[in-house]
Amino acid sequence: MKKRNQTLLVMLFVYILVMAFGILVFLLIPQLSLIIRLLVADISMTLLTWVISLIFKNASVYDPYWSVIPPAIILGVIIFLNKPFILSILLMFSGLLVWSIRLTYNWATRWTDFSEIDWRYQKMKEKSPKLYFLTNLFGIQMFPTLIVFIQLIAATYFISASPSMNIFIWIGFFMMVGAATIQFFADQQMKEFKEHNKGQKKCIEEGLWKYSRHPNYFGEITVWWGLYVMYFGSTMKFDIYLFAPILMTALFLFISIPWMEKKILETRPEYKGYQKRVSMLIPFFHKEEKSLSQENS
Repeated sequence: MKKRNQTLLVMLFVYILVMAFGILVFLLIPQLSLIIRLLVADISMTLLTWVISLIFKNASVYDPYWSVIPPAIILGVIIFLNKPFILSILLMFSGLLVWSIRLTYNWATRWTDFSEIDWRYQKMKEKSPKLYFLTNLFGIQMFPTLIVFIQLIAATYFISASPSMNIFIWIGFFMMVGAATIQFFADQQMKEFKEHNKGQKKCIEEGLWKYSRHPNYFGEITVWWGLYVMYFGSTMKFDIYLFAPILMTALFLFISIPWMEKKILETRPEYKGYQKRVSMLIPFFHKEEKSLSQENS
């Protein structure tokens, strides 16, 4: 426990350093537009995180970046644009903050120390060990940074517009908070399931996991759709930023979920039955064995 707490403090220092570096980079390029300055600062912070991950020999140093940096960027935008915390901006930032706290808390409770590394990163390293330092940079760190940054562009324009409240802004806010709540309960249910079934290779099929094979991913995607709905409420028209949540959805549908399910099937063949009974992403009615038999007959 002592070692874990010490490494958590190290990670706290790392991210304070990373954010300070991002602020410095942002301030050094005043001639560029706001979006480009934010992008350069975001990329610079990712590069520093990558360097630190090489020092610690652990790409999981990047893991908190996904949830810690976005609200920091958005708060920075609010301060930089000198925008008052009117209700619409307060709701947008609050929704993002609730999501961030939930996800960061989940990471912190699972963190052990620098000896532990995400299984996906291990597989990437085993596949191409000589190119891993580049895979680490572009695949593990830079790609997620850019995917999330695309979501934040709409949030930046939302703040700049300082819109009046309307139904879409309320809907988007409740989508974000509701999605974070779903993620919280999904995490708790998975944690309890693992504690009750230690050392056993079982598939969870209870709680939210009875209606979705990935309720946590469903929540993650819904957060970003909620953010876009809020942005839509400020423009009342569809534009290119609709592709932001679409790209986020594609990331989970075509990369994260297939990769996760392939790993599960390697150790739990019974997961095939679970795939037939339970919706992949969007929570839906659970298919009972009887109805499955009728479908197969």
